Amino acid sequence: MFRKNRKIKNHIELISIHIPKTAGTSFRNILKKSFGEEKVARLDIKNDPLQVEVDSLPFTDSKLPPKIRVIHGHFKYPDLEQLFEIKPGTPVVTWLRDPVQRVVSNYFYLSKRLHEELDEKGKGLNILAKMEKSLMEYARAEINRNRISKFLTGIKLDQLDFVGIMEHYAEDLEIFKRTFDLPDLEIFEHNVTGTKKEVCEADLEEIKQLNTEDISLYEIALKIRDKQLQKFNL
Repeated sequence: MFRKNRKIKNHIELISIHIPKTAGTSFRNILKKSFGEEKVARLDIKNDPLQVEVDSLPFTDSKLPPKIRVIHGHFKYPDLEQLFEIKPGTPVVTWLRDPVQRVVSNYFYLSKRLHEELDEKGKGLNILAKMEKSLMEYARAEINRNRISKFLTGIKLDQLDFVGIMEHYAEDLEIFKRTFDLPDLEIFEHNVTGTKKEVCEADLEEIKQLNTEDISLYEIALKIRDKQLQKFNL
């Protein structure tokens, strides 16, 4: 278990908050290509119990390796500030996605992973039909509602140095490139869920109503994006 009474020393120069199903692995590959493979680390902060993971391994040291300059992963900014010595003014970036489509994609991704892990056909099992939640059962659970807002607890969108919109991935990578004065970026694709699943309009509308905080954030992000497009004449 990680000790709360000390802060981890580091040389972090860029912070990337990865909200699930917002092209996170693809963007991490872009970060590695742009800043250097050895300088980018996946960092996740879990709670109950508190645990820090670096590149999917438990981390309990008092400082990050000095080569790590960019972190990207699942964490909330207040948790990061509590555990790490974050230099004031360190840039923070994230990507958002239409909240309804993010919920749908997250559900089918997890369902796919569950089927792959259990391999019921190969093992002659019949557990999933009895235990797996439907899309709407998943969407109605409090833990799965307004997850974008939960990940961005403690920091406002206009405090971020870059907010990308996944539906405009290629265009917004150009904004990211210009914001941080980077060379041309190669687009990677990873963790694509697969064939798009059809969801009825009534279910989509209910998911929208279950995620009103995320919808509001997404609308703010779109306005920020418009300003960035104007800034860079895109």
